[in-house]
Amino acid sequence: VIDLDGNSYEREAIERWLRVQSSSPITNGNLCMEDLKPNRELKARIQKVVGKPRSKSQPRARSRSKTRCSSPSTLVSGRILIDSYLREISKKSKLSVSLDGMGICAFSYRRTTFVIEVPITPGGGFMVYSSFDAADDQEISIQQKIDAWNKWLATVGCGSRVSYVKAGNKSVFTLKGSEKEMTKCDVFQKTLEYFVEMSLKLHNLLHPTETKNIDNVCLTRAPVAVA
Repeated sequence: VIDLDGNSYEREAIERWLRVQSSSPITNGNLCMEDLKPNRELKARIQKVVGKPRSKSQPRARSRSKTRCSSPSTLVSGRILIDSYLREISKKSKLSVSLDGMGICAFSYRRTTFVIEVPITPGGGFMVYSSFDAADDQEISIQQKIDAWNKWLATVGCGSRVSYVKAGNKSVFTLKGSEKEMTKCDVFQKTLEYFVEMSLKLHNLLHPTETKNIDNVCLTRAPVAVA
């Protein structure tokens, strides 16, 4: 796809970026999904070099290639598992979340948007993102918070870790979820709630005049207990 400034992107990559950001990764200018149009000229050039995608008239070759790869169950099992957890959480809450075909979904909690991404790669775990307007004078205190949170996650036996990066005028906060937090729905939910609470605290650190409530973070009507 191509934007209004003439910059081209791989569609899935830029759509994933814009779920968290509202700016171009190239110019840092404002960018939204509506600004993207198909770049048919570039697509035609790529196809000329690498060849056109297989047509539906070639099912035999496609099925043979599948047999050489990992079985579909091993490739998508992480996504199926997380999607089942999200649907279970939705049944017990006002949320309505499930993964799309790319293994991505978004939900809002206390007026903050969270994006969940589950890679198709076996053993890839999962990621959760939140983003806020950046604040240049808070870098040291933010990093101290990140270090303290990771130490606390390790203390409670959680294999997930959090990180923080500035991208243009945004601060992107990320949880890298481990396979350990995918064993049970309650464990996965509790890990999400840890990250939601941390994100709200990070927002309050960045924007002390626009604080959000950080008490009793719970994605479902009743809290879950994790042994």
